[in-house]
Amino acid sequence: MGIRRRILNKLKIISGGDERPAARYSTAAPAAAAPAKAAPAPAPPKMMTSEEARTQIEGDIAAHKLLIYMKGTPNAPMCGFSAAVADIFGQLGVPFETRNVLADPAIRSEIKEVTDWPTIPQIFVGHEFIGGCDIVREMHESGELKTAVTAALEA
Repeated sequence: MGIRRRILNKLKIISGGDERPAARYSTAAPAAAAPAKAAPAPAPPKMMTSEEARTQIEGDIAAHKLLIYMKGTPNAPMCGFSAAVADIFGQLGVPFETRNVLADPAIRSEIKEVTDWPTIPQIFVGHEFIGGCDIVREMHESGELKTAVTAALEA
């Protein structure tokens, strides 16, 4: 008899005076229960090749006037620099697109090759790469970012 069962047999039920029947509180599965069939595991998402990633990146840059390649999403950033950049664009009150580089290692690697910039986040304004978090912070503080964003959205 296991220790749990011995303890349960010795404990009195609070509302009454009877001892607890061990079989009623057993942790063992009922003998008649059929084992449940496990659902098949979903297939892992197909990772892009570097060529597919480059095509995706170039298409995204061409399609969006304000684009941020970041770790995570604006609502759930996965690094402080990505959070800071998303916050700056949120303060500007402009619509912007983001891509989560953590979703696909090929995108994370290839964006660094496309821009020749070693860190994430990477920000594009008016279809042109402007830099990372430090540059965006400086541009925001000087008012240059708002000017560039306004010009990009009006173009």
